[in-house]
Amino acid sequence: KKFVEGENLAVEADNSMWRRVNLYFKGLAYLEMDTVDKAQDVAEELKELIQKGQNRKLIRVYDHLAGNIELEKEDYPRAIEYFKEALSLLPFQYDSTSGIGNEHALFHDSLALAYYKIGELDKAQEEYAKIIRLTTGRLYYGDVYAKSFYMLGKIYEEKSWRSRAIEHYEKFLTL
Repeated sequence: KKFVEGENLAVEADNSMWRRVNLYFKGLAYLEMDTVDKAQDVAEELKELIQKGQNRKLIRVYDHLAGNIELEKEDYPRAIEYFKEALSLLPFQYDSTSGIGNEHALFHDSLALAYYKIGELDKAQEEYAKIIRLTTGRLYYGDVYAKSFYMLGKIYEEKSWRSRAIEHYEKFLTL
């Protein structure tokens, strides 16, 4: 219901950024509700809206949503392709043109999770470490920043690097 209200407000205001944000989060919400088909429909609508706009690099938002859809379907290689494409289109760490906020942490987190799920621990570790090193790229996603310490702890534990695992778990708990 709230997404319909958001869409109506965005259309009334003739604000494509609000529409993009609304569609993006609507797609993610459908994924949380395990309605992948509806998320896919929203993703296609988001893609069309972005393609009609002037800033074609905003397709990264669609790519991220599409990657999450593939992640939900457990098509990890395809999800990784989408996430890499989304990351390749990110501007410098601070940019608000997408309307979602600075997506760096969020996008790296998704790619890291996909790598983790296929057992590519070194690549997952690399992506989670990138999140920790971000400056303004994590401002909107403190939860993702904190979770990256937890995930690094899990990865180090799986690699039998006990002291590094403990260090990262403790940092996570501190945050």
